[in-house]
Amino acid sequence: MKISLEQSGGIYTLHSYRDATITVRPPNAAPDDEEKLIRLQRSCLLSATTLIDDWPPQQMSSLSAEHMETIKQMKPELLLLGSGSKMSFPKPEQLAVLIKLGIGYEVMDTAAACRTFNVLVAEGRGVVAALFAA
Repeated sequence: MKISLEQSGGIYTLHSYRDATITVRPPNAAPDDEEKLIRLQRSCLLSATTLIDDWPPQQMSSLSAEHMETIKQMKPELLLLGSGSKMSFPKPEQLAVLIKLGIGYEVMDTAAACRTFNVLVAEGRGVVAALFAA
């Protein structure tokens, strides 16, 4: 599914999510420059200014306090958890870590998280997306 809202400029945006592939448009890439798109088939963390494409957990069930620490360092006002192609929720103890860190969160499938990320980034919100590809 191609994500409808695309802005380039100096920020990362999400171009599409389909077939377990997250496609990211890097900052300052022209909307028609397909060569600069970053295609990921693994989990990642994304903010308007940062892409962490080697984030270790590959499934929501693998999230640990250590992974949450990486998110905390990105200082989000809101965390979008994209669970993959199907909606699934983290365990309560995983969410408790976010609550303890004072990070607001929303859980949704990855396609919805991609769309929501682009809208919030366009509004200038301090959002981080933790996206699982599969």
